Amino acid sequence: MDVVLQAVQDVLTPLGGWSMALVVKIVAATLLMLAYIVVLARTFGTRTFSSFTSYDFLTNVAAGSLVASAVLGPSIAPAAIALLVLVIAQMVISAAGARSRTVQDLVDNDPVVLVADGRILHDRLRRERVSPVILEQQLRQAGVTGVEEVRYAVLESGGTISVITS
Repeated sequence: MDVVLQAVQDVLTPLGGWSMALVVKIVAATLLMLAYIVVLARTFGTRTFSSFTSYDFLTNVAAGSLVASAVLGPSIAPAAIALLVLVIAQMVISAAGARSRTVQDLVDNDPVVLVADGRILHDRLRRERVSPVILEQQLRQAGVTGVEEVRYAVLESGGTISVITS
């Protein structure tokens, strides 16, 4: 039991131990990075930190990792510069995707029809890893009482399911 308690203590104690200076640094770095993220989001647009596609999700994960590095690392400057580069790259790639189908195909998922003319396309559900339970939930949320009412249900590039009724 002593080994477990020591392991928990080691996990909860930063290298070098706790100090008031460390706590103040973490709080200051967190608040500075929060302000920085707000400035970046306002400067470069809302899509920068939203989750539309898997590409955007991965960008957000990378941004979160950089923020954590800034907050917990020795200085926020390297992570802040890396985050700025990431945001600018995301903006450039998004702008290129808006102008080029080739770029859009590289970074965005295509929408997939899951229901057509009242018929569930089970092969597409399996391929896209959407369970019938999730599809039925989305149909109910759209006010559909039966799949026969659905003209199309589409898995959008951001992971939502759009439902178009007859």
